[in-house]
Amino acid sequence: MKKVIVTGANGFIGTSLLELMSKEDVLIFAIIKDESEDISKIKDYDNVKIIYCDFNYIEKLPNLITDRDIDYCIHLAWAGSFGDARADYDCQLNNVKATLDLIEVLKEMKVKRFVGAGTLAEKDVLNYHMTDGATPNAVSIYGIAKLTNQLMTKALCSKYGIEHIWCYLSNTYGVGNTTNNFVNMASRKMIRGERASFTSGEQTYDFVYITDTVKAINCVAKFGKKNCSYYLGSTKERPLKEYIKIIKDTVDPHIELYLGEVPFNGKALSCENYSAEKLVEHTGFVPSVDFEDGIKKTVEWLKEQEK
Repeated sequence: MKKVIVTGANGFIGTSLLELMSKEDVLIFAIIKDESEDISKIKDYDNVKIIYCDFNYIEKLPNLITDRDIDYCIHLAWAGSFGDARADYDCQLNNVKATLDLIEVLKEMKVKRFVGAGTLAEKDVLNYHMTDGATPNAVSIYGIAKLTNQLMTKALCSKYGIEHIWCYLSNTYGVGNTTNNFVNMASRKMIRGERASFTSGEQTYDFVYITDTVKAINCVAKFGKKNCSYYLGSTKERPLKEYIKIIKDTVDPHIELYLGEVPFNGKALSCENYSAEKLVEHTGFVPSVDFEDGIKKTVEWLKEQEK
C-alpha cells in the first residue's frame, strides 16, 4: 500500500482529490489546519487519517505521523489564493516560508517525492513582468510567490535528494467551487442578468473541470518524472471568447455579449503554454470532461446557489 501526505486536504481541490484517491489502495495522511476546519467531506473515508497540524508549527508533523515509508507529499495548502489576498505580500511570503519548512520536515520523515501545486499565473509573471513598460497588477504577487516557491523548493529538494514535481494548475472550475474565478464570475453575471461585458477574448485560455484536475494531479504524483514540471490542461485549449459564448448559450442563448468593453491589461500567453503533451506522454493522463459538459453541471449548481 502506498502512503501519501496531502496538505490542504479539505479545500476545493483537496476534497475532490481525496474522493478519487479513496478508491485506491493508498493510505492518506490528510493535513488539516486545526479542529475548527470543516472535514465533513473527507472524514468517513477508510483510508484517510486526519492529522491536525497548523503550518506555523509544521515541525511537529514528524511526531504526529510516525511512519517513515511515505511515498510522496502532495502540497495543496496555500493561504490567499483568491481575491485581494493575492496582493498581500506578507501572506504570500509566509506561504513560501511554510512550504520550505515543510520540505525540511519531509527530509526528516524520509518522504521520497514532493508534488507542488503551482499556477499558470507563474507563466504570466515570466511572460509579462520583465517587459519594459509593463504595469502588473498587485494581485500578481500571488503568481510571483508561487514561482518563487517552485524554484526554492526544487533547490531544497535537490539538496536533500527528494524528487520534485511541479504542477501548473490551470483555471479549475466546477460544482463546489465558491470562489469568483472566471467561470463563476462570468456565469453569475449572466445568471443575474447583468451586462455581459468582457475583453475581446482573443487570447488563448483553458478551463479544466475539477475531476480532471485531480485526476491529473494523481497521475503526476504516481507517474511523473522527477524534477519535471507539468501543465495540467484539458488538452482542448481555445480562445477565451469561445468559452464565453459557451457559457452564454448554457445560461441563456438570448443574452447579448459585449466583447471588447473590458480592456485587457497584460500580455497573452502563447498557445505552447497550454500544451498538456508532456503530461499525457509521461503519465498517460486522459481528460474525461469536455467544457460543454462541465459548464452545464456548473451553471446548474450556480443557479441553485443564487436562489
